[in-house]
Amino acid sequence: MAASTSCCFIEFASLIGSRFDFDRYGLVPRSSPRQADLILTAGTVTMKMAPSLVRLYEQMPEPKYVIAMGACTITGGMFSTDSYSTVRGVDKLIPVDVYLPGCPPKPEAVIDAITKLRKKISREIYEDRIRSQRENRCFTTNHKFRVGCSTHTGNYDQRLLYQSPSTSEIPLETFLKYKSSLHINFIVNAKYLSNKNPGEIKKMQGHLSAWLVKHGLVHRSLGFDYQGIETLQIKPEDWHSIAVILYVYGYNYLRSQCAYDVAPGGLLASVYHLTRIECGVDQPEEVCIKVFASRRNPRIPSVFWVWKSADFQERESYDMLGISYDNHPRLKRILMPESWIGWPLRKDYIAPNFYEIQDAH
Repeated sequence: MAASTSCCFIEFASLIGSRFDFDRYGLVPRSSPRQADLILTAGTVTMKMAPSLVRLYEQMPEPKYVIAMGACTITGGMFSTDSYSTVRGVDKLIPVDVYLPGCPPKPEAVIDAITKLRKKISREIYEDRIRSQRENRCFTTNHKFRVGCSTHTGNYDQRLLYQSPSTSEIPLETFLKYKSSLHINFIVNAKYLSNKNPGEIKKMQGHLSAWLVKHGLVHRSLGFDYQGIETLQIKPEDWHSIAVILYVYGYNYLRSQCAYDVAPGGLLASVYHLTRIECGVDQPEEVCIKVFASRRNPRIPSVFWVWKSADFQERESYDMLGISYDNHPRLKRILMPESWIGWPLRKDYIAPNFYEIQDAH
């Protein structure tokens, strides 16, 4: 994704043409941050443009990388001495992986920066990258930004930011000890199924549900959706442990995460669509997980450290519905301003300064 703010974009645009053929490197410019993993900042960054640039970066899924193109992007360039509106270096706003100097850099230099970035990616460790984003920042003069206070009031342990669970090194038997702390072994809602015969109950229960029952893991089978995908309900306090178990079981891809308001004044639901990606399998196994949380204190464990793609998706659920995802490293608003009051997608939400049309006289 190209964040083009000034004249350096002319050089970047020439890469798309037939002479340099930018696509032959497997790089396709995207206009949406949701499908981009690299942002190339080309040109001067002003104070007015800075919040939009940061928001674009935060809406990109992990892993994501940044190339600072041009002298104005790196240090402010010719505007760094007497301009009141120029940001003296984009690294004051977002972490930069590769610096590309020049005024402007030639298209060949951009291709060289892409090559260096690929070499850097091949050597990096994700945990070291998270740490470097907070420590290894270039020193520049501080700007007087006015930062709005976050509406997130939940507290979580900051030490957990750099402690990601290594699921590939944890044997499955370790997590199966979890069943010793359970007080219930069968997890299909007995009240709902009290009038069902055993044949109907078995028909509602899918392959994964049967496997979880076999190992004594608490859940509730919700049957199958219209596409035949098995749907399970997990309690919030059990979700993190079961999420790691599902990852070890083979569900290595979080296809999507979303949330919705069940009913006005009712529960809030966080929905996870998991896929089991395997080599040579045309139709991978899928499952839908629903975690319901109380409206007064909606707290659900974050699965960021299990599936990194949950980063901006959980932030959207927090921003729109106010669900706090514990141990999420960057839980703050991503769509609405930090000063926004309330959660817009709740069914009982009333917009600030809202009035009915018949009262507008």
